[in-house]
Amino acid sequence: MDKKSEMLYGTFAPCGCFHAFQNQETDFIKDFKYWFLGLNWQQGFLGRSLLFLKAHKIDEVELTKEEAAEKHAIYCMWRRAITRAFNPDKINQAQLGNEEFLHKGHVHWHFVPRYRRPITFAGALFQSDDEHTQKVIYSDFHKRIVYPVEVRQKIKEELLKNF
Repeated sequence: MDKKSEMLYGTFAPCGCFHAFQNQETDFIKDFKYWFLGLNWQQGFLGRSLLFLKAHKIDEVELTKEEAAEKHAIYCMWRRAITRAFNPDKINQAQLGNEEFLHKGHVHWHFVPRYRRPITFAGALFQSDDEHTQKVIYSDFHKRIVYPVEVRQKIKEELLKNF
């Protein structure tokens, strides 16, 4: 890890589960005591974010009261920011563990804003829910939607303005 990455990510998941995120400086939104909030590079739905626990735990039942409380507080802050920035119609949350080979089962949350209307930001069109797209399996569809760093940087800036 180079010095800049070490400064940026030194406190983030020291167990090494998320080293794949080291070079995505754009996508790291905010550092908290127990968690790190990041913008998912596979945007699909505008503002899709990930919340990573810094300590290596593999199930929510292992969270301390403080970690759980901070997770809730961060979600509430993120929810207000995403609503002010992009006004999604609903939010999906998920704690998945289906890519254990990538992150050893490390606890993290997916925050996925959903839109019932076409949504464009920074010149890019994002996924919305309609009769056709609701039939598409999201886990298959999102893999094709990786937005350029410049677009993700603008999304991050818009979210941070609204935190």
